[in-house]
Amino acid sequence: MFFLKKKYVPELISLHIPKTAGTSFRHILKEVYGERAVVRFDIRRGVVELNSEVYESEKLPSAKVLHGHFIYDEIQTKFDLPQNIKKITWLRHPVHRVISNYYYLESRLKTILNEEDRGVNILKKMQRTLSEYAKDERNRNRQSKFLSGISLNKFDYVGITENFEHDLIEMAKILDWPKIPQTTQKNITPSKKSGITDEIFQEIAELNEDDMKLYSEALSFKNISSF
Repeated sequence: MFFLKKKYVPELISLHIPKTAGTSFRHILKEVYGERAVVRFDIRRGVVELNSEVYESEKLPSAKVLHGHFIYDEIQTKFDLPQNIKKITWLRHPVHRVISNYYYLESRLKTILNEEDRGVNILKKMQRTLSEYAKDERNRNRQSKFLSGISLNKFDYVGITENFEHDLIEMAKILDWPKIPQTTQKNITPSKKSGITDEIFQEIAELNEDDMKLYSEALSFKNISSF
């Protein structure tokens, strides 16, 4: 006997900006909607990926939830989005997000290179400082870049990573989830490290002026002064 795979119509887009608790949130989405109903849907340098494999269809995949890294403009241009599809995302204080991203990449490089066991020090020779990393245009205002093509008021919900548990409860109500899922954050890279001076903090804030404004706007929507 053959069983046909259940067909889903996309009903939710979860735009995952790096280092905004997206990995934890993806596990929560699977708990709510079901393991097979949630897919990783990324667009990297114009290449569409479905669960890390190249996806060449012109139609959205069969899934209830599309969760991944993509600029909103790109998914809107490449695919015919259902008019009633819901849209959510999470934002994080821009400076903390940049610092977290930097140390995450540093950690990943150490793991991949495995320098201690191999007796080499390539990473030490080639690694950029936090300040150098932050100055790279590719690493500046990334939250604003991901949200290119859509304003905050067009989202059904915008969560704040620093307010994760509270906002998750609010989101669950707005999206009519049958229950509030358990929150166990995964893949967390601390943003507070020794050696982060006030000068570096301010420098990163100035390099991410657009993101600082975006974050402030999101807090204002929620009537939150600051974190």
